[in-house]
Amino acid sequence: MKAISVGKAVKMMRLWPALVNALAVLATVTVVSMGGTQWALLAPLVPLAIILWRQRRTLLRRPRGVGGIGRYLTARFILIAAAGAQLFVSGEFHALEIMACTFTVAALAVEPMVRSANGVAVPYASNFPGHEARNKAAFRYGWIFPLNLVSLLALVFTGLSTHVLVAIAVVLSSVSIVLALFAFVDIARRVQTRRVFQTGLQTRLEELGPVFYVYWNAPPRSAFQVKMWLPYLERLGVPFVLVVRTVPNFRQLAAATEHPVLLRRSLADLDALIVPSARGVFYVNNAMRNNHMVRYASLTHIQLLHGESDKASSATPIIRMYDRDFVAGQAAIDRFEKFGVTMHPDIFRIVGRPQVEDVDAERGPVGELEGVSVLYAPTWLGYQAETNYSSLLAGSAIVQGLLDRGARVVFRPHPYSSRSPELREACREIRQMLESDAAESGREHLYGLLAEREMSVTDCFNASDAMISDVSAVVGDFLHSGKPLAMVTPRTRAEEFVEQFPMARAAYVLEAEGSTLRNLDEVLESLLKTDERRAERLRWATYYLGDIPRENYADRFVQVAREELGIDSDEHANDLVIDHTSD
Repeated sequence: MKAISVGKAVKMMRLWPALVNALAVLATVTVVSMGGTQWALLAPLVPLAIILWRQRRTLLRRPRGVGGIGRYLTARFILIAAAGAQLFVSGEFHALEIMACTFTVAALAVEPMVRSANGVAVPYASNFPGHEARNKAAFRYGWIFPLNLVSLLALVFTGLSTHVLVAIAVVLSSVSIVLALFAFVDIARRVQTRRVFQTGLQTRLEELGPVFYVYWNAPPRSAFQVKMWLPYLERLGVPFVLVVRTVPNFRQLAAATEHPVLLRRSLADLDALIVPSARGVFYVNNAMRNNHMVRYASLTHIQLLHGESDKASSATPIIRMYDRDFVAGQAAIDRFEKFGVTMHPDIFRIVGRPQVEDVDAERGPVGELEGVSVLYAPTWLGYQAETNYSSLLAGSAIVQGLLDRGARVVFRPHPYSSRSPELREACREIRQMLESDAAESGREHLYGLLAEREMSVTDCFNASDAMISDVSAVVGDFLHSGKPLAMVTPRTRAEEFVEQFPMARAAYVLEAEGSTLRNLDEVLESLLKTDERRAERLRWATYYLGDIPRENYADRFVQVAREELGIDSDEHANDLVIDHTSD
């Protein structure tokens, strides 16, 4: 049903321009047939109202880049013709009016040219020593479009105050044309700068001497996949470059790091990356385009992934295409056998989860603590129905149970939760519950921008004494704290859930069916009071996160990574210098 609904919606969206254009034609015919009567002014208002309604969100948004107001060109050309016809039949079509119509048409004609040209001037690189990249426009080209729209409005309403509005149309159209000319010059310079950089890219890389690349391709709002690894890749002490395949990914990483970032859009673009210093490539997900980079057999290809969980995606046969799979502990290796995926044992290297080095240990047995804080960290829907482990539909009941027990709640949903209307509404309801309870009880709950953006996952762990989550990577990381946790099973009974997801043996299993919870009171009693599974939880933490001393937990990853890349302990010791003096 969803696929049919989406298809219908897409077809309806495609009909909108045709409808607006058809109404504009009718408006023009009406103007001519009215012969300049007092009602002629009303004819263009129908298509104009539809255009304004369809673009209402864009109108209220600050112009950025080349924006969405520049649509429905045919309809707007016809509206200009209707306005001109109205002036003509009323005997007011003189030099100024002719100039207004001509300039407005010219300004409108330039819009698609600016948009197309801007599409050529894509960003290409950032943070390369000795190069001042031109990844952004020198000014906001988007101002062209509201200027054209206001100019069109002035022409349409010329019957109210002819000379004033016509003069406004002339001035605004002229400014729009001038801005477009400046935009073309700026675009040409950006394209030229990029081409010069591309021509000398291999030489620049040889001078920079990257020992490895971080290759990343992912949907929007996924930069956390790379950012979680950057502090530990930096500890390798050698130069490296981040490589992305799409403009949105480039913008995300360029804003997140001071290390060099390269946009390589085509398959052939990757060839320039093969320089003598390059020894390996790190990957943080199983994106389809990863195989474009894996084909370079001279490099060592290492999969890191971005979390440790029992999800089926953690044990996919796709991992076979890499030379090494860095895993947290023995559990990740056994998971492949559990899912019937045969792997060569030499591919695995146990490195722990360096990201948990700053996760604080428990401050004492949970039953003896006062003012207990509980982190609720649900996951998202996943890409298929069978990978939907989210408990958010029952999230309000879980949070209410915590509030009833006097707990302070830390609410941090998965970043992808906003993609689903149902989960987005569930998150909104929970935030509202926490806001109301904070006002009534004075408990300082952590939620919204604070918990989801300003605080890291580790910050949320450290602000909590226990956690409730789903089948998610945060469970594996939270085990390092030794604190009690619960996992929600959204479809099966606890026994089957534990069999399917062994990590649940370290947790208290909360059974959910849609928005209904079967054993909430029982689970919360164990989670916040008795904690009878504490010893077993600590044993499973070693199984999932490796038998690595806590005091030098992250050192294991650095040691193994340097070994796989063939980096001697003293080699490149002083190479990792980020110099932006010339940027």
